[in-house]
Amino acid sequence: MTLKQLELFLAITDQRSFSRGAELVSLVQSTASQHIRSLEDELGSRLFDRSKKGVYLTEAGRLFEQHARRICAACDDVRLAMRRFAGAEEAIVRVGASTIPAACLIPDLLGPFVAAWPGVRLELVQGDTREVLRLLRDDAVELALAGGRYEAEQVVFEPIAGEQILLVARPGLLPDRLDDCTAVVQLPLILREPGSGTRQVVDAALLQSGVNLSELRVIAQLGSSEAVRRAVLSGAGCGFISSLAVEREVQDGSLVVVTIPDLEIRQLFYLVTRRGKTRSPAAEAFISLLRHQQLLKQEDGHSF
Repeated sequence: MTLKQLELFLAITDQRSFSRGAELVSLVQSTASQHIRSLEDELGSRLFDRSKKGVYLTEAGRLFEQHARRICAACDDVRLAMRRFAGAEEAIVRVGASTIPAACLIPDLLGPFVAAWPGVRLELVQGDTREVLRLLRDDAVELALAGGRYEAEQVVFEPIAGEQILLVARPGLLPDRLDDCTAVVQLPLILREPGSGTRQVVDAALLQSGVNLSELRVIAQLGSSEAVRRAVLSGAGCGFISSLAVEREVQDGSLVVVTIPDLEIRQLFYLVTRRGKTRSPAAEAFISLLRHQQLLKQEDGHSF
């Protein structure tokens, strides 16, 4: 039993004629007769009675008609859904994002994306870099934005944006400037968890500057930049936080930046995709707009 046979059966039923039904589905009458005969043989029942006035359904044919119409209607729905999918008219794009991209990059992109693709729904899954990369490998999300990079054959990392990581504290808690990097070990630090991209770049920068990480005075490890920001605002300690996450607080003076000579920590954000995997048109549209938005920012002087 094939879809073509079902479509032919319904065309003959509606037209009450083998010749007109065959014409509707672009078949010659002899071929149409063969298709119906083969279908009747498979079902073990005669579907049509023929007379000089036309073609009429048998009782078996009426029963079969109910199922055939449901199947063909469902196939029409599938065709329509795929056309909408191909045109990104009705689709879902699932994106995994680590803390800063989820809080700062994607919200800025959402307005232009919805305006350009009103039929697409964005579903965001947030976690640290390690978590969102696992989601990508497990096909739980179609693409990811991450603040760290791990070597893996099955995924592709594309630098998409950048920021500076600042050491910030409540005013009066610390001097505005440290003598050198080794003084960091004396500070009460509030850090992100080891799986985060921010923690990854901070640890690497401190190691490169000669700091022994085991000597750091870590009073808390928290699971998001927002949690670190709030803890630092409470006066519990100081923390390395994305400049994007504390821009307002630095401007209004509720947090101050502690300068460390010869230490500049920059973090790249990556667009991460599965190698060799075909992406949906909606995902391609999202990626295209993301690249365009970041290119505009670079042209305005906001470079990596």
